[in-house]
Amino acid sequence: MNGAAKMMVQDAVSDLRSESRSAFEALLFPFLGSRFSDHATFEYLPMDISFHGVQIAIPKWVVNRELLKVGERIQLHLPFRYADRAYTEGTVRWARWDEDIQSQRYGIRMENPRDVFYPLYIHTDTQSVQLDLGDHDSMEALITTILKDAVLLKKGILIYLNHLVPFFSRISERSKHDYERLKGVLFEDIRKQVRAHLDVLEGLYQQVKEERKPVQGVLETIDFDQLREAVCSEIQAEVLKTALDTEAVNVYIDAIQTLEKKMYTNYNALVIFFVYSLQNVEDNRR
Repeated sequence: MNGAAKMMVQDAVSDLRSESRSAFEALLFPFLGSRFSDHATFEYLPMDISFHGVQIAIPKWVVNRELLKVGERIQLHLPFRYADRAYTEGTVRWARWDEDIQSQRYGIRMENPRDVFYPLYIHTDTQSVQLDLGDHDSMEALITTILKDAVLLKKGILIYLNHLVPFFSRISERSKHDYERLKGVLFEDIRKQVRAHLDVLEGLYQQVKEERKPVQGVLETIDFDQLREAVCSEIQAEVLKTALDTEAVNVYIDAIQTLEKKMYTNYNALVIFFVYSLQNVEDNRR
């Protein structure tokens, strides 16, 4: 994000904030969210929070944009902690365009508290990022674990895809020519993308693991644009489901999408670390 975009968002947040809500002015780096209905991903900024929900913005400048509808359910893949409960999903209650920050704003009512994968929260009481290292010796160790998990999740996606290819050959009633063509379009191209993204994640994991930099150096190593591309979905689930149209295949695709959602959580956890480090730098300057 460029400096001008950061300033526009920060100024608009300051102007629109009211006493009953708390703005997250530090969270000016986009997170990944997804829709329940079609699993489409979008990038968003948490803007502010109240007792019942979160306000987010999807700016024009983010790469992944989706137009959310009032009433649809979304996952933010980011734990907002209310008292002792963490919420990562909710329902869109309202939507409006904000000309000042060139963003679509949404009010999200948070629902269904969940256990979280990593001890990283946006805490509503303190309006700040909170971190509990738990069994990890350091922040660097936790970041390494998150990257390792991302590698394992992407490997799991590749394994499911590898299972789908011979399964498709057994159930397909198409001619050999049509089968080979569909195999190339539906599987080979996707597997190439998954392998390429796996290489990116493995390379980053090994680099962080071997260099043993302090947390600020680790975060400077990460290219978040490249990381976001590596964790986002390679498959067009609805196209696959329509082309193959069997319940057994749908089970595989659903399993892949479950792993993908965990990867979005991984990505957001690393973004939280980035925000947390900036928060600490700012605190040290005061």
